[in-house]
Amino acid sequence: MERRCTADPPPRSALEGLKIKINSVEMRKPEMTAPSSLTSAAATVDYAVRGLDDKQLAHLRHIENLANQPDGDWSHMGNADAGQEWVDSYRYQLAMAAYALGLAHYHRLPAAPCVFKPVYEALMRKMLRREVWGYWKDTSQSGMFVNPELTELRKPWIDPVVKENIMYSGHLHAMAGMYAVLFNDDRYAEPGSLTFNHAPIFWGLGPEKFEYDFKKLNEVIYWQMVESGWLGVACEPNCVFLVCNQYPILGFRFHDLRHQTKIADEATQSYRLAWEEKGMLDKDGHFYMFLLLQQDHFVDQASSGSDSWTAAAMNAWNPAFVRDLYPGHAAAWFKRGSDGLVSVNPPSVKAAFLEAKKSGVKQSLTEDRTYQWSSPDFGYAAIWASELGDADVLEGMLNHADRYMQPTYEKGGLYYPRNDASWDECGNMIYMDPLSGNSLLGYARLNVPNGLMHFYNQSGRGTVPSKPALIDMVPRIDVVRAYHEGTQLILTLRGRRDGPVETTLSISNVGAGMNWRLERDGMVVGSSDKLPSRDDVRVEQRENTLAVRASIDSPSEFRLTWE
Repeated sequence: MERRCTADPPPRSALEGLKIKINSVEMRKPEMTAPSSLTSAAATVDYAVRGLDDKQLAHLRHIENLANQPDGDWSHMGNADAGQEWVDSYRYQLAMAAYALGLAHYHRLPAAPCVFKPVYEALMRKMLRREVWGYWKDTSQSGMFVNPELTELRKPWIDPVVKENIMYSGHLHAMAGMYAVLFNDDRYAEPGSLTFNHAPIFWGLGPEKFEYDFKKLNEVIYWQMVESGWLGVACEPNCVFLVCNQYPILGFRFHDLRHQTKIADEATQSYRLAWEEKGMLDKDGHFYMFLLLQQDHFVDQASSGSDSWTAAAMNAWNPAFVRDLYPGHAAAWFKRGSDGLVSVNPPSVKAAFLEAKKSGVKQSLTEDRTYQWSSPDFGYAAIWASELGDADVLEGMLNHADRYMQPTYEKGGLYYPRNDASWDECGNMIYMDPLSGNSLLGYARLNVPNGLMHFYNQSGRGTVPSKPALIDMVPRIDVVRAYHEGTQLILTLRGRRDGPVETTLSISNVGAGMNWRLERDGMVVGSSDKLPSRDDVRVEQRENTLAVRASIDSPSEFRLTWE
């Protein structure tokens, strides 16, 4: 049967109607006007009141499913590279999943830390496993790909964070810092809390252990930045990637928020000055991919990721610069269909676009089905549009993914399975890598416009309130909304399977001397004066915590009021 290369109109998205007029950020004088579809960095929408939709909940569930897999089980996370050297390796999947959790907690479910904290801790534990960082023993020796003038290999070392390898250490640094800010918990600043155990069975003279913590790692990365003249720390030997050095800047800011330092100001000012002198944009105004240090030579971008991933992270500390670049970068990279769907152009099409723009003639190449995708460009572009608040593009990309990239539900979680094929017979992009499918598209759906920027620039209280909050639930259920409205905690909860689920909720910061009232769907089920019991709800005060045992089926609203 012949396949039609047209499709029905894309489904309506939860993003429809969320476009907000732009209002530039005054960190740097803009040189270009951003498109009206970009959401202002200053605009605010109460995403917590709106809560999570079904797909957002399912993305959180998939991240939880991955995090809870037994150690050594990397189901759905395998990529085409056998050595964990490529850009969709475990370290990137874990890190971007953690950032997705952090942004969703901070902006969408601020009063429910229990949804995120145990999952985040599981991701941290996996980040420390040897499968994630063990590649460094070989990579530390360098190679001709990263240094074409190499004549002999360097002496290898095992410690994955002591020098270089910012593509791993930078993410671990940012993850540990984000955790501390989110949960008001400095467990990863305790000595030895970030320890690397190297204990292969058949190699070596015995187990080796490398002990770090957030503060020690912060210092190690800081001094490498200083030694580099603030151009950045190398990823692979001899290679400084722009994008990988954005994440330690985030880590510096998180360290400042927790430990009253002022490293981020020094880092951003020094980094900006170093790169203003060096130049991080090519002749067409696009980000270089990386700098070869020994050769003092830039490697041009191989695909859209150099622009999109770099900008999505840099928006945290330099949003005006990123917004200035966005219109030109977006015009070159996004492929927009007449049906409203959006995907990503191959580099050859981007080159043709730039040539047509320069010459003023019609673009000679608008698609290139010979190009074979091999990197997470689609996912990078989605988080870029999400962070910059381009609602039209983000909606178009998510609808494209839902139509052509095999959205799959497993154990209540939503992901997009790996597909190494690049195009279908109609020329639609169908390639899907595990980083995009497991983490980046979830990140894009869960983030809010300028979400990382707002998290970076917060005062430091994170999401842990002194007000009552949902700190535990056994067994776990779906939390659709969790926010504060004055002196009320509002929770919308639903079960995870057909039929009622008996769960025990723990609500913190409800002191013995506090006057409070708990309602379920408008009916009082408990108060500080009386703890009535019903068949579907039982309330018990345990010191400063309320234990609420309830039967949850369809969505139910709990409202705790105090004075």
